[in-house]
Formats: sequence, structure tokens, C-alpha cells
Amino acid sequence: MRGGSGRSTCWHDNIPAVGRLSLSNPVFDLELRRLFRRRRTYVILVVYLAILSLGTWLTYTVLHGLRQQPGMAFIPVGKIMFATTFLLQLGWLCFFVPGLVAGSIAGERERQTLELLLATPLGPGRVVRGKFAAGFGLVGLFWLAALPLLSFSFLMGAVAVEEVLVATAMLGALALALCGVGLFASALARSSVVATIIANGLVFLGLVALPGLVAVVVLALGIGGAAGQLDRWGGIPVTVGTLLTLAGLHPLSAAVLTEVAWLNGLSLWWPEWSLGNLKVGTPGPWLVFCLTYALLGLGCVWAAGRRCRLS
Repeated sequence: MRGGSGRSTCWHDNIPAVGRLSLSNPVFDLELRRLFRRRRTYVILVVYLAILSLGTWLTYTVLHGLRQQPGMAFIPVGKIMFATTFLLQLGWLCFFVPGLVAGSIAGERERQTLELLLATPLGPGRVVRGKFAAGFGLVGLFWLAALPLLSFSFLMGAVAVEEVLVATAMLGALALALCGVGLFASALARSSVVATIIANGLVFLGLVALPGLVAVVVLALGIGGAAGQLDRWGGIPVTVGTLLTLAGLHPLSAAVLTEVAWLNGLSLWWPEWSLGNLKVGTPGPWLVFCLTYALLGLGCVWAAGRRCRLS
């Protein structure tokens, strides 16, 4: 529309400057442009797609050869290809995503621009959220680039839509948590290298070291002795339900238990596991995983914002 002076105006021209900043996050735009201008981003994308393509091709080649053998035609090629793609994406997220985000705030410190950025009307909270959204958006783009490879699983059959949706939710929750951890490490460190080391160390501690320690302790106790001790604590059904729920905190165990529930016709939201003559109901492992890791990622973003406020 035109004002009295004949100049063309738009609906947002009457919004104050601070109000216009709430409609979009300029830090998100800046960080996204910065990520896509780096040669490293495209190198990682090419390597990521090459690994997925190689893994898919090798899986299909091996399974196709096995199906030619007598009595091996029952092998679900599509489901195994889907599982391979999921595991490769899981590994890529754990290895590369923390490093992609870890330099966002620490890099501003290295360039001596963080104080200037925090002094703007945006504030530390919106600055951190903008950087987080840019990193998470880049991960989402990588996942979209892998969709053509995922379609081969459907061509082979034996893959349900529910399985794809659950896998997508789990990968999204894991990416959310890893981006949050990388951003928190970036808020703690003074350099990008140190932030990357901290982020990868936290991921290794949470996904490898602690689960491995728990597994060693369980094996050291012994199955029989552990079962007797757990029975004295609160009964086998309650304890088994607790352990199954806790197993949903790790991506591999959550994915395996969810697939077992699906193959046995159990509910994905509240499966009832058979334990002799008893039924043990627990929340879906994928649901426990998604909620926990989403809250972890959002908590890390909040903590990073607090850290930037105090710095």
C-alpha cells in the first residue's frame, strides 16, 4: 500500500525495530550463510553421502548373493538395508555433528566479536538460539540429502512407514541433543579446537564409556546374583520394567527394543513385554529416547545462553 507521500510501504514498516527482530533471527541467517560458505561443509556432505552409498551398495550386494543360496530367500533385504542406513546415520551424527556446532560461539570469541554480538538488542538468548537453529538446520539438510538412498529400502520391501517415522524421530532427537552439547561446549571453551574436544569427549562419555561401564558391572555381578538382588529390591517385574525403560536412553538399545516390539506386534507407545506368565508394561523405548534427548538438547541450549550471559 502507499502512504500519503506516495512511498510504497509494507505491513512490517510500522513495527518498531525491536519488534521486527522478533520476527526473524539475524544470527540464524548469518550463521547459516557462514556454514554454507565453508568448503568443509560440502566436503563433509560428500563424504557422508559416499559412506551411506557405499554401505547401502555393500549391504545389497552381500544380501543379494546370500538370497541366491538354497533356503536363504527369506532374508529381508529391505529391512536390513534400512537398518544399515540408520546405523550409518547414527554414527555420522555422533562423530561429526558436535564438531560442526562446537565452533559457533568459540569462533566468535576467537574473532573477538562475541562481546559486540551480545551487546546488540538480540541478547544472549536469541544469539544462542540462532546458532543452534543454524546447526540443527544443516543437520536436517544432510538428512534430506540421504532420502534417495533411504528409498531403496522401500523398493526392496519389508519396511513399514511406522518404522521410518520412529527412526526419523530418533535421529532428530539425537541431532537435537548433539547440537545442544556442541553449543554448550562452545560456550565453555575459548577456542574452537578446545570446544570440539570437549564436545566429542562428552559424547564419548555419554554414549560409550558410561554404557560400557554399566555393562561391565552387570556382567561382573552375574545374571543369577543380580536377579536375586533385584527381586529383593522390588520384584522382578518392576525391576525388568525399570531396566527396559533405562535401556531406552541409549540409541542402539532403544532402536533394537523398538524393532523387537514391532516385530512381535506390540504397541510402539506402551509395549507389554512377556515375562513368563506376567506382562510388564513400559513406555516405548523410542519414546523414552526422544523425550530424554530432546530435553537434554534444549537444556544444553539454555545452559549455553546462561553461560554467555555470565561471560
